[in-house]
Amino acid sequence: MRSIRRKCTVLVLLFVLCWVVYPSSQERIIIDIDKVGGYLLPIALPRLKGETVDPVLGQQIRTVMQRDLERTGLFRIIESNGNSVQTIKTLPYGDWSSLGAAGVIAGQLDVSQGRAPLTLQLTLHDVAQQLMLLGKVYQGSREGHRRMAHRFSDHVLQIFTGEPGPFDTQVMCVSPVPDSKATEIVRMDYDGHGVRRLVANGALNLAPVLSPDGSVLAYTSYRAGSPDIYLLDLRDGQEERLTSEPGLALAGSWSPDGRYLALSRTIDGNNDVFLYDTRRRRFKRLTNDLGIDVSPSFAPDGRRLVFTSDRGGSPQLYLANVKGGRPARLTFEGTYNTAPAWSPRDDTIAYVGRGEDRAMAIYTIHAESRQRQRLSFGPRQYEAPTWDPHGRFLMHTSRVGDAWQRYIVRQDGHDKILPAANGLACLSPQWVTRAKPSS
Repeated sequence: MRSIRRKCTVLVLLFVLCWVVYPSSQERIIIDIDKVGGYLLPIALPRLKGETVDPVLGQQIRTVMQRDLERTGLFRIIESNGNSVQTIKTLPYGDWSSLGAAGVIAGQLDVSQGRAPLTLQLTLHDVAQQLMLLGKVYQGSREGHRRMAHRFSDHVLQIFTGEPGPFDTQVMCVSPVPDSKATEIVRMDYDGHGVRRLVANGALNLAPVLSPDGSVLAYTSYRAGSPDIYLLDLRDGQEERLTSEPGLALAGSWSPDGRYLALSRTIDGNNDVFLYDTRRRRFKRLTNDLGIDVSPSFAPDGRRLVFTSDRGGSPQLYLANVKGGRPARLTFEGTYNTAPAWSPRDDTIAYVGRGEDRAMAIYTIHAESRQRQRLSFGPRQYEAPTWDPHGRFLMHTSRVGDAWQRYIVRQDGHDKILPAANGLACLSPQWVTRAKPSS
């Protein structure tokens, strides 16, 4: 299994050789990422110095950064009128100001046949202050150019908002097999590139949940006839069947330290929430109610869970302490609330709910204040939302007609469609940190 994984994995060595941030006592442009609507910061992305040696590669690098930034709904990429840069550390700021640019991303591309066939230098400039805010140098294989661009986009977002970007990340998905009832578990970059199949056994596979360190994949599979949870160690390919009783079992969420897996399973015809302790290899029952309890999601403190239950007559969200005790109902608005996902940064919980207009939508609710906000509108069928690893952006899959689309969503509701992964649908996404290269 390890040898197969090595063959299927593109090894990319990226070395950050330089990171220079130039502080300034003057005022700088700061974007409020929580502000609804507002000003789109105009950024120029001129041709890279040296791009004429490989114009296709240069265009691909710039396109990755452009789409990253545009998907946030915070930036507007302006036309550069065919301009390229002669030097990347200082620019003719007056010329860029006349084009309306507030910032410029300049770069230099060096392609060789040596040990590091690609060297990419990227800089970010503040036009008004006439200074370079950031400089990075990356080296690696040509196949790694997309990741280099994603990483610099992350830094650009952090410079202007104070928040790390979500671009150098990946997504776990359920992908339907064409002309079959089977589904596969795949992993890909957040923007749909670099698809890698992790589970492809010809069976129906559901609900992938990756451990925080990226080493263990929990998922449900019908491979043995019943929907059971399996644990797949991605380091050595070893697999363990975790449940085997009749009834549905679904993985929900890992604790932040990776020790516990919150899941739902059917015991004696009753579907409840359990914790599986991976060290002691035993289960702890958290709920015991005649209602259906599913979809547990850990709080970032690891001490609380949110889950869905119909114990009150309709599906609603409930909060539970991992040490036990009676769960407390969280949602009271709407007749159908399900699929909660707790933010990794605070007490905000995203979920799918039915609003006053009877339409399904994506909502957020605060675990303490219970303040509720609707993020999506329109006649779509929504799947469970998932947070980026930093907890600033959401991703969800929704269906319009027969087509499934992924969306990246800000907490003010601004959303952008994400591209399909080589025609593959991405259902039940889990947004995760990027996998480390195999050794």
